[in-house]
Amino acid sequence: MIHGKIKFTVLSKLTGFQNLLLEQTRRAGHQSLLLKAILIVQFAVVFCVSAQQPMGEVDLSQPLTLEQCIQIGLEKSTSMRNARLNLAIQELRVKTSRADYFPRIFSNGNYDFSDRIDFGFEPENYNLGLGAQYTIWDNGQREGGFAQAKESLSATVSRNEGIKQSLILQITEAYYDVLQFQALVEVSEQNLARAQENTQRTKDFVEAGSLIPADVATAELQEGNNRLALLQNQNSLQVAKARLPRLLGLDPGVLITVTEDESFQLYQQRGTIERIEIPVEEAIQTALDNRPEFRETEAQLRSQEWSLTLSKLQRWPRLNADVDYNVNLDDYLRERENFSDFRSWSAGVSLNFTLFDGGILGNRVKELTMQLEQARENASDLERSVALDVRQSYLNLKRSEESVDISKTQVVNAQLSLEVIQGRFDVDKAILLELLDAQTSYAQALTNEVNTFYDYKIAQTRLQDAMGVLQ
Repeated sequence: MIHGKIKFTVLSKLTGFQNLLLEQTRRAGHQSLLLKAILIVQFAVVFCVSAQQPMGEVDLSQPLTLEQCIQIGLEKSTSMRNARLNLAIQELRVKTSRADYFPRIFSNGNYDFSDRIDFGFEPENYNLGLGAQYTIWDNGQREGGFAQAKESLSATVSRNEGIKQSLILQITEAYYDVLQFQALVEVSEQNLARAQENTQRTKDFVEAGSLIPADVATAELQEGNNRLALLQNQNSLQVAKARLPRLLGLDPGVLITVTEDESFQLYQQRGTIERIEIPVEEAIQTALDNRPEFRETEAQLRSQEWSLTLSKLQRWPRLNADVDYNVNLDDYLRERENFSDFRSWSAGVSLNFTLFDGGILGNRVKELTMQLEQARENASDLERSVALDVRQSYLNLKRSEESVDISKTQVVNAQLSLEVIQGRFDVDKAILLELLDAQTSYAQALTNEVNTFYDYKIAQTRLQDAMGVLQ
């Protein structure tokens, strides 16, 4: 997870080797196919390692960090389990395609029973045989099928990387939701305590004769509003705590606690946040180099091209070699001598091709051609979609950064205003409504501060996801 400036940390979770490759790619105008190929291999290795290495036991009774939550999710979530299964399925399909290069050996046997005993027929007949077939020549169909299977495997690897990034984004958002509502509950508790104190003080003033009973009703109204706000935030916190384990592949009823948010504490102490310092065009270019959707789309296009090629090759003949070896067990078991007299073998070649199929092959070629054209059109639109996604995420983050600054200023101003009006109220220079209004403004400012800060954190994570560097 990235907590520092995106200028130098958008790639901080990548390896130093990947950072070097990305920097070199940027300097070269992103034209180096070799570097892109190395990146693809690197991402595939990272995914395979994370998918295969078992996760150590995590004590759920202890507060979890964001990294621990991500680790659990990558190991136990349904999406990642299915992703690993899809990868295994594609690997089996590659092996199956490779097996087409080998001959096929099969056995056959039959048992016949008949009531005819004339003309040399026996009532029972046994036969046993072995056969083998090997494709000598198929005009490249096996090579095409094997290449298509490998492209499908490559697409699956890239798709799984996208699934992984999507899951990390969801877990990060859910993690920040828990922290956000925890902070809101604390703010609501402080507001309620302040409102309860005001209510009691108002009652004391009424008894002293300086306020009227209607002022008590006003104070109790604010106290009731603060109590409702606390209940709402507590409920939202419970929902967020149930959603997080669900994303981790655990039962929503599992009680999970998370560690304190040090970044929010540092923000409250310093009053500043880390800002992005890269231009939007560089962010878009990073996304074009790293988003797994591009690698998946390229592999899918190549797979569809092979599908079209294989359909065209169906018109060409296949040359097969066939070998058969048979034994007439019925005669041998009856006479039990001269085994060689009851066995036979044959070998030959066959050439098979379609003369007429009513246009099935032709229509299939046309269909795949149009599907390939659709896929290419979608691929050309993907770059525009990704660029828009990055630009929107970038602008949302910039807005969130400004909102955090504004909310901090509002907290400072609301606190100063409350202190002034509180002092005036204590010496009977302000009425109760002024004090309640100042407290309401201060409470709202504190709530806005929490919401804007975690909106900023989520916006930062979404930009990293849009750039394809969320690891």
